[in-house]
Amino acid sequence: MDLIDKVKTKSNELIDRGLNRNVRIAVTGLSGAGKTAFTTSMINQLLQAPIEEHLTFFSVNAQSRMQACKLTQHQELHIPSFDYSGALTHLISDSPQWPESTRNVSQAQIKCRFRVGHRWIKKLQSDSTVTVEIVDYPGEWLLDLPLLAMDYKSWSKACIKYLNSERRKQYTEGIQNKIRAFDYKSLQDETALAKELKGVANEYRASLSSYRNDYNDYGLALPGRFILPGALADAPTLDFFPVLNEDLLSLDWEQFEQNSSLKVLEKRFNYYKEKVIKPFFEEYFTKVDRQIVLIDTCSVLESGYESYQDLKDTVERLLEGFSYGRSNWLKRLFSPSIDKLMIATTKVDLVPPDQHSAMESFMQKMVAQAKNNVGYEGVEVETMAISAVATSEPVATEHEGEKLLCVKGIEEHSGESVIHYPGRVPSKGLSRQEWNDLDIDFAPFAIPELSEDEALPHIRMDKVIEFLIGDKFI
Repeated sequence: MDLIDKVKTKSNELIDRGLNRNVRIAVTGLSGAGKTAFTTSMINQLLQAPIEEHLTFFSVNAQSRMQACKLTQHQELHIPSFDYSGALTHLISDSPQWPESTRNVSQAQIKCRFRVGHRWIKKLQSDSTVTVEIVDYPGEWLLDLPLLAMDYKSWSKACIKYLNSERRKQYTEGIQNKIRAFDYKSLQDETALAKELKGVANEYRASLSSYRNDYNDYGLALPGRFILPGALADAPTLDFFPVLNEDLLSLDWEQFEQNSSLKVLEKRFNYYKEKVIKPFFEEYFTKVDRQIVLIDTCSVLESGYESYQDLKDTVERLLEGFSYGRSNWLKRLFSPSIDKLMIATTKVDLVPPDQHSAMESFMQKMVAQAKNNVGYEGVEVETMAISAVATSEPVATEHEGEKLLCVKGIEEHSGESVIHYPGRVPSKGLSRQEWNDLDIDFAPFAIPELSEDEALPHIRMDKVIEFLIGDKFI
């Protein structure tokens, strides 16, 4: 009986996917990009849509065809549900705070009932339902995706380049020397070797975590579970580090004994790829239909040239790893792929409206090659400047006899209302010297007083929702 039920469930799932009644969205972004705030806002906007009809650019809502939206339990019971009520409580409390950063995979499911608009289809059914699934997961774990295309040797070579950048040396010089002096040919007792590898690996992770705390770090030398291990804390699979000896990297590693330190490290790297990274992405992304990539351009602009180059390279590598391609009903049944991709620069509420286009343009330049590669696969790609939860309002002031558009919000520490001008956001790529000369300051505001009875304030979330799911509401 269980088998019959499973077959029925799978059949219904396939039929729904084939008829476009289900849409699964992956919220993708590196740490600090605002994934939790985005997921909270998207759920909130949909739940409030039939009540307020406030989403001007969400066509089904603008046409007053949305009847009701309900947050429901998703069918994959082994995946934790996204804590929407907890995240919203953080935002609307007497002392509002941003929801806690994503620490594990979670999923939300919203069922949207609407009146059919298509003149022929509505003769057969007057209303229908779209099920929207939103997958949220730690941004740190994204750093693992490019490792699937690497072996231990190629990853080690990438780490050498990464670790030897000018500003990283002060953080990693000590551990680099220790790793170079490591005896990779040694044959030790398994227990003794495990203890030694753990010690060096812990030191390696600590040095890079220290650097990451001071800078926005997006490099591949620090796999995702190194930063946020989750259930893998203290697991031996995380006790590896790169080979940094150029002469050793030039050798044929087949000459090393299988129980040598080098081979044990290689096995752990491969185990991490096969048993941790691959199952994770197969589990959560083989059924993804739409994707939104969130980028914190404000932090990049404040961090400088090297952070910009790191993020640009990482975004390109990340997007290479996802499955893209045109979707049709047959492909949806048996080999789903992402057919719509939005790349959004977040926290645009920190700049005046007259600079939103510049922020988007700068981000477009940064992801141009990645966007081109995905677009070549026939995927519909859009870029946008958004704020999932807006904390400011635009105000005009006068400076040296000229009108200047600024943003007004609540200062985080004093609680006072302040007016801030962040400087001029560049609309194009910058040379290294232009990065050095860039004078910009994005002052984050405190969350204003919000009401649980009204939709969260936002910038362009209606356009985001229309792009991601608007075509499902026939």
